Amino acid sequence: MRAAVLNFETQSQVSRHNRLLGTLTGDDLGRLRPHLRRVDLAAGQCVSLLSNGHAVACFPLSLVASIVQVLDDGTRFDVGLVGSEGVLGWPSVLSFVPEPQSALVQLGGGSALAIPAEALIAACEASPSLHVAMLRFVDSFTVQMSHTIIANLRDGIEQRLARWLLMLHDRIDGDKMAITHGELASALHVRRASITDALHVLEGERMLRCTRGQITVRDRAGLTAVAGSSYGPAETRYRTLVGDFGKV
Repeated sequence: MRAAVLNFETQSQVSRHNRLLGTLTGDDLGRLRPHLRRVDLAAGQCVSLLSNGHAVACFPLSLVASIVQVLDDGTRFDVGLVGSEGVLGWPSVLSFVPEPQSALVQLGGGSALAIPAEALIAACEASPSLHVAMLRFVDSFTVQMSHTIIANLRDGIEQRLARWLLMLHDRIDGDKMAITHGELASALHVRRASITDALHVLEGERMLRCTRGQITVRDRAGLTAVAGSSYGPAETRYRTLVGDFGKV
């Protein structure tokens, strides 16, 4: 990760680029501000959220990342997505012990504000209101993870794909997503051919436009209908606990 010290102008704009930071009081944001550093992350980069051997947390600005769990045999499972609505590395605010969290940068890459986990923990210990703000996001993310499990166990590939695309769509500006069939197959832990077949169906229903390395959402309402009940509860929970989010 390449880190850059934030100048005052950038700091004053922080809350406009990360919704979770935007919910904080001036005092709580002030507790974090001296420790925040902007980092640029490339698409496909796997970030263990470690810096010089120390755990860090990241508040995405323009990037979207999937939280991943990697088994001992190297098998990877994507359990959820985080964008500018939240924070990566949130386990540290649960345990108050610096803990790394693995994440895979999606789409075209982007930037985030990194903070040492120890600094985030200290700020949360000093401010109950800051800690509550972090926990509210974690609450909504656990709902997202639970519905990922439900989708994996219950839903077909088309439904799971529609849900994942909606979740990506919620976290970007516009309707175009720079993502390949292979990347979607890895995220959903299915064969690439199965993703290609499902995309052909959704494109045939005029919900998507697919070109090489890019997917454009054309009919969000249609995708939502395909995704079914596995999409929506986490987004509603976030709006209830934290604030505005996604494309309604």
